[in-house]
Amino acid sequence: MSETVRTIDLQGEPAKKRRHIRQPKEHKPTAIGRGLNKFFHHIDRGSTTGREIAAGILLCFLGVCGMFMNMQALARFFMTEGLGTAEMGEAYASFYFLSMIAAFAGSMLMGLAARLPLIQIGSLGLSTVLISSLGIGSGLSYANLLAVCFVSSLVFTLISAVPPVRRAVLNAIPRSVRRAMPVAIGLLIAFIALQLTGLVQIGSSNLRVYGAGTVLNTAKIQKAVPTASFQSAAQTGSLFNFRAYNAVGYKGDSYFPLLQVCLIAAVAVFAAYALLHKKKHAMGWSFLIGTLVYFGGYLGSVVFYFTKNGALQFELDSLWARLWMVGSEDAMHLHLPAVLSNLNIGGLLKEGFDFTAYTEAGGSVALLMATGILTNLGLMLASADAAITAAADTEEAQKGAGLAMICSGAVNVLAPLFGMPAQSVSPLSVAGKKDGARSGLASAVAALGFLVSAFVWLVPFFCATTTSYDVQFNLYGHYGVVLTMLTDNSFIVADAVMILAGLYMAVTAEKPDFSLGREVIPYAAAVIVSLALTNPAMGLAAGIAAHLLANLFDRDRELSLGNILAAVPAVALIVLYVMK
Repeated sequence: MSETVRTIDLQGEPAKKRRHIRQPKEHKPTAIGRGLNKFFHHIDRGSTTGREIAAGILLCFLGVCGMFMNMQALARFFMTEGLGTAEMGEAYASFYFLSMIAAFAGSMLMGLAARLPLIQIGSLGLSTVLISSLGIGSGLSYANLLAVCFVSSLVFTLISAVPPVRRAVLNAIPRSVRRAMPVAIGLLIAFIALQLTGLVQIGSSNLRVYGAGTVLNTAKIQKAVPTASFQSAAQTGSLFNFRAYNAVGYKGDSYFPLLQVCLIAAVAVFAAYALLHKKKHAMGWSFLIGTLVYFGGYLGSVVFYFTKNGALQFELDSLWARLWMVGSEDAMHLHLPAVLSNLNIGGLLKEGFDFTAYTEAGGSVALLMATGILTNLGLMLASADAAITAAADTEEAQKGAGLAMICSGAVNVLAPLFGMPAQSVSPLSVAGKKDGARSGLASAVAALGFLVSAFVWLVPFFCATTTSYDVQFNLYGHYGVVLTMLTDNSFIVADAVMILAGLYMAVTAEKPDFSLGREVIPYAAAVIVSLALTNPAMGLAAGIAAHLLANLFDRDRELSLGNILAAVPAVALIVLYVMK
């Protein structure tokens, strides 16, 4: 209720009414909240227990969806052409299970040790770029690449564990380049997620797109409608070729309405964020609203629908398969025995360091290791520093930055031993930051979500979107089929939120002094090269090299010995990339 106060001015005439709005009562933290605050200090940093939990749930959902996108690319590196459906499903299940366990361990360490709102997952940046940069071929095996990943992670951990060395390495990276990396990585997240939505096909990108409307042939469906015209149009496009999807392929596809539903859901995310961006949990609410819009349209246009004659029809194949995915033919618990029996812990040490086939094909192990270490080290530094800088916005929080890097490195040393490539401190952590997360409590909540997700397909059950007949959950009773097709699905609502998170990270990052060419040139070089090559490690190297050149021709140069030393491996990495 408000109170009205009528006052009299000095001349005795009534002044206008003034309404005094009572301030809402502050909610005092509960005993549990106060207890958690003694460890995480989330209340001291301006957050609440509820806000941390909500942000942690959002991070878990986005982390699982992002990991699925990564799995599409990486899982194929240990699959062969002759794998049957069951073996394919088991391979995906193995990769997924190990990814979730690693995400649980890394994120929980971030929360308990560094006490920062960070998650660590296999993302579309770190491990994908490492493997695509080195490639499998010329005698290189997946185990060989894991060996390179193991060595480079060990180097990163040793550097992170010694504070003077870590500070020296980071200080060797010019200030303008350090400021550019959060922008570059944020824009890269948005760039990748934009393509994964399927809303835009960017033909100049070197990414393989698994977005809305992409027709995949991992699992064959007897009823599938030939969509060669769409496949051709989708995979060959010019820059920003907006898909006129009504004109291609889907006219003969009985599941065409799903593409429209997905597009409406993506628009709902952006509209919700535009209205709520100044409110609490803006990204979380946008994610929830987009998901509800998708499911509403999904049920109303695919599961239940009216025929031209006005008769109500329903087709439950796609709906039932979501339930079977969690509790029946292709549920995760049926894959676990095969996953656990196929674990080859320590096999890396026997097989990974056997480069006989590679050397016989003319490869140089020393050059391979140097390339891998420079690439992985650059990516780890760029990704971890950008995410930590975005999350630790206070001097007190920044004290955990070193521990966060050590935790990241330690998990990445162990991951290859279990057959997993490097995990990165995810820049998606900025979504939690936007929604109010300020401490490691959000990380711990997300980590528990990852642990549950390792055994139950709960997140994709709610969040997976399907847009083409070839990626429908309409097959059942076939072990491995639904799981395989699920992996090739898009997560368009999560993609839309990732676009927002990436743009938020880029917009809120610290900017250089635009009046100084010696700062603008390396800043621009780092951002442009990162985007052009979809490789932040190369962007980091280009920025360091550009800083050296810009300062050589500036009388007021800012060039330290560390900057000069850092330019040596940066130029070497650029040369190796060009030669390759």
